[in-house]
Amino acid sequence: MTTEFGPVLRKFRKAAGLSQERLAASSGVSVEAIKTLESGRRRHPRSGTLERLADGLRLTSQQRLELVTAGARTKARVTIPRELPDDVYAFVGREDQVAELEKTFTAQESRPGVVVTSAIGGMGGVGKTALAIHMAHLVADRYPDGQLYLNLGGFGPGRPMTVSEALSRLMDSLGVQGPDDPGDAHEAASRYRSALSGRRVLVVLDNAADAAQVAPLLPGASTCAVLITSRRAMTALPGVVHVMLDVLPDQDGIEMLTQISGDDRIARDPVNALAIVRLCGGLPLALHLAGARLADEPTWAVADLVRRLETSRNRLDELATADRDVRASIEFSLAAATERDTDAVAAFKLLGLHEGDELNVRVAAALLDLPVDDVSRRLERLVDLYLIESVGPHRYRMHDLVRSYVKETTAALTDAPAREAAQLRVLQLCLAMGWRTRMARFADDLSQAWYDDSWTAGAEQFTLDEIFAWFDEEIDETIGAVRRATATASRAVLARVVLGLLPYCYVRRRHSDGVLLGTLALGVPESLADPFAAALLPFEVAQQCASAGLHQRAVDYMTMALAAPKIRSYDRAYIEAEVFLGHYLVDLGRLDEAIASASRGVAVALRSGDEVAEAEGRLILGLAAGKQGDTATQDRELDRAVELMRRLGTPHERYWLLCLAGLSYRETGRLDEASSYLEEARTAALEDGDEFAVAEALEGLGRVELARDHLDLAEHHLRASLQVVQGTWQAEARVRERLGHVLLAAARPTEATTQWQSALDLLTRHGSPQASKLHDLLSTNA
Repeated sequence: MTTEFGPVLRKFRKAAGLSQERLAASSGVSVEAIKTLESGRRRHPRSGTLERLADGLRLTSQQRLELVTAGARTKARVTIPRELPDDVYAFVGREDQVAELEKTFTAQESRPGVVVTSAIGGMGGVGKTALAIHMAHLVADRYPDGQLYLNLGGFGPGRPMTVSEALSRLMDSLGVQGPDDPGDAHEAASRYRSALSGRRVLVVLDNAADAAQVAPLLPGASTCAVLITSRRAMTALPGVVHVMLDVLPDQDGIEMLTQISGDDRIARDPVNALAIVRLCGGLPLALHLAGARLADEPTWAVADLVRRLETSRNRLDELATADRDVRASIEFSLAAATERDTDAVAAFKLLGLHEGDELNVRVAAALLDLPVDDVSRRLERLVDLYLIESVGPHRYRMHDLVRSYVKETTAALTDAPAREAAQLRVLQLCLAMGWRTRMARFADDLSQAWYDDSWTAGAEQFTLDEIFAWFDEEIDETIGAVRRATATASRAVLARVVLGLLPYCYVRRRHSDGVLLGTLALGVPESLADPFAAALLPFEVAQQCASAGLHQRAVDYMTMALAAPKIRSYDRAYIEAEVFLGHYLVDLGRLDEAIASASRGVAVALRSGDEVAEAEGRLILGLAAGKQGDTATQDRELDRAVELMRRLGTPHERYWLLCLAGLSYRETGRLDEASSYLEEARTAALEDGDEFAVAEALEGLGRVELARDHLDLAEHHLRASLQVVQGTWQAEARVRERLGHVLLAAARPTEATTQWQSALDLLTRHGSPQASKLHDLLSTNA
């Protein structure tokens, strides 16, 4: 019978009258190793260790033999570990991720010499462990020599497991003797890899802190496979297949609620069940907790839980039990941050200053009052921790429940003046971007007289294309910022901010947004306190209203602009105000008033020698004459307008005048003139580089060809226009309506109905009063 080594060593040490520390000093073996050997955690020291201990104890030959015999190794029995936790109850969805992981494990057979390693990443509570355990059970039969499971404690209460501790646990599971010095991680890793050599073992490393913790735990044997889960990206590990987990789709979320709640309440109230899924943001942890609340409260209706979850603060309070908590889950991620993450965590706790769904890095820099490059680094660190998500270059998003948490932290760390200051910095960023655009391309006498160089500070280096691309992503958040600012001290700058945004709304044909922004600014008394703003704001909002089809509001606002003293101080501004007013009156059929207004503008243009302004005024006179059936006056005024504009106008000015002239001739049935002018308008738009103007010219040409009964050509023009305007809802709805008429005329009623229904959906979604017209059209042609 073999004697245990630990008691023998302890017997000789005590007989020698030595403490563990004194034996360590006399033998050169560490105190930690002596403690490990005496406790029995290590039963078989290396021969060199045995010799040093025997020397340090001054043993006789007989005693030395007894010590060596006790420490001698016997043939180790191979241990086959079966450590996987039970498969997860209520595991739903994740079909794509399971298929991806199965493909990875299958590929092992065709890639000899490669250790299959997959890392499942995602935010806390998204179901990484559930997927890993579920996947491990699916492939366990491929690894008959065992399945190891180890929670590395990277994110949670307490400290993460050290590499040495993890190796010790893994070797114990394999029945492998560890090194004499438990702190010798290199020796432990070597023994661990040796033990796995030639064996088919699956290793599940759950809740890893980082790549440095995981790397020494990877087998060296290509017969093994590894599944890792972590809230930190494992990109530092080479050759790892990364599987990113997002929240559950709505239907999977409902299925999870059904299984957890354990009765038919979810099935009986699908509307409120979907509301719970949305309030939980599809996060599996939150859904488990919500389902558990329903299971614990059998008298609750689903609607009762919805009401409890509806406020942001209560939502986090409700999503907690004694041992599971969404708020705590987020805090575990923050607690695991390293020194490198300190600044990122500080930034994270202030992101509640942002109100929108997505966050641009420049907006974040304005909110935090930090350099863009610095903020970019911090946000990328948060992405690595899965606290926020990167949705595009320099754009980020956070989960709804994370946003709720951040709002709490921001509220605790800031006061109202600090929050208003952050809001003002964002508005000033929008101001700089907008006025950079206005002064580069849309400057007029009034704007130039009012403008101050400080308004574009920080935006000088951007091209117009870059600014427009930025606004394409930020316009919804910008509108939200303007809306919020109407109730704060920041409203003093609203007029300038909005006037910087309106050129973008015009170029991108987002006229309803322009109307909304202008209406918000005009509703703030401070906006009209400045004489320049009092003239420019209604002048430009009127143009947005007219383009949105709100002709009476356009008349009202332009009349308001004409009453502003600054308009009359600048001839071009006054002429354009009268000309545009005349245009809006033409659209309303108030032709005598339109002629009077345009004539006043022409008179001033002739007096000041402004021939471009004269051409604009004569255009309106020609439009009005055409409506009255006075073709001689129509020809005279339009010919003179076109002659002046061809000679003096910019490409944009030529496009505008020629397009309206062409449409005027289309209305009076003079299709050759209409086609000629619209083709010339398209050429001017191409020269100007305005794709939306090109689309409008094509739309006009499509209408002309429909009138000519050239249906194939009409369809060609309108589909080419639709390709450009798709996504700009008003223009898209209008072109689809016209295309429907072409298709109906071509005896293709089903296709026509499809176009009209799409147009109706767009108009209804945006609350347009024009939806009723489309509804009637569909009813008539049903």
